Amino acid sequence: MKRYTHAWLAMMAMKRLDKAAIPETEGRGKNPQQVAKYARSLVRWFKNYRDFVVQGAWYPDEVFCDQGSSHGRKLEHDTISLEMQRFMTLPKTMEVYNLMQKSELYEEPYADKKGNVCDRCDAMAHNIVDNFKIQYREEKGNPIGPTSTHMAMRFFIMSHYIADSHMPLHCDARKLDKLHTAIEGAWEDQVWDSYCIDDDNRRFFYDRDGYPLATDKMSAMIAAVEDKIVSRPFIYGWGGDYSTRDYIKAVTEYSYLMAHEMIPEECEKLSWSKYKKHERFQHFDEYSAMLMADAVDSIARAWLHVWIRYREWGPDKP
Repeated sequence: MKRYTHAWLAMMAMKRLDKAAIPETEGRGKNPQQVAKYARSLVRWFKNYRDFVVQGAWYPDEVFCDQGSSHGRKLEHDTISLEMQRFMTLPKTMEVYNLMQKSELYEEPYADKKGNVCDRCDAMAHNIVDNFKIQYREEKGNPIGPTSTHMAMRFFIMSHYIADSHMPLHCDARKLDKLHTAIEGAWEDQVWDSYCIDDDNRRFFYDRDGYPLATDKMSAMIAAVEDKIVSRPFIYGWGGDYSTRDYIKAVTEYSYLMAHEMIPEECEKLSWSKYKKHERFQHFDEYSAMLMADAVDSIARAWLHVWIRYREWGPDKP
């Protein structure tokens, strides 16, 4: 994905935590998790640092330059193994997860070729919590204490890796570079058309609620994502007994399946112009809206897990 697509997804994750119907509690037992309380406090904290979202969400491409290793997990259909593949579970609200259980490759064996995005996201989650703990323990102004601006930047950096795990071609080992570039360019164009962007200062213009200001040319795909992130029920849990790493691993499995749904074998060698004439392209905006809304959900979910781990360790510890 490109610069403003990544930044937009991070802003939409904030908006989801702010505008969706977040359950007050989730979980069973004597101590169910207080989800809504922490979502509200995280949104309040984020709104002080939203001007850094474009810079932070683009750091992995512009500064770290680890695209070859940490922005995906490349999988391919394993035609040799006869062993049944057990795909992981995700929250029942995840649209790509639900759709891809009907894929011809679902439960077919796959080979894990390369990519450590699962480890990268897990490491980012631990790192953010650890740095919050340092900030909490050290006196204000101590040079070893991370600033809150730095912490916000780390959240936005984390969102980049999570978003890329939802990009189907970041999880597909086939050589589809031209289509990959064209698809991400098409998404970026839609973001530019749909929102007022202050590119000179690397930021969005904001609406009265502090989110990207829409133009009168918002695309149908972008509008669908905006609707989904508010109307879709919010589930705090990972969908299994997972860590951040396990959750992103599950996401990449269904992104790999989605890649084959969007670009079947007969489309692999097509140019972008010819692909747009193929019958599979008729679903492009529909599938794009699904995976974008899922990415927003994952970013919001992962951010909230990080925030709650820190808050319950320190500031809100009984």
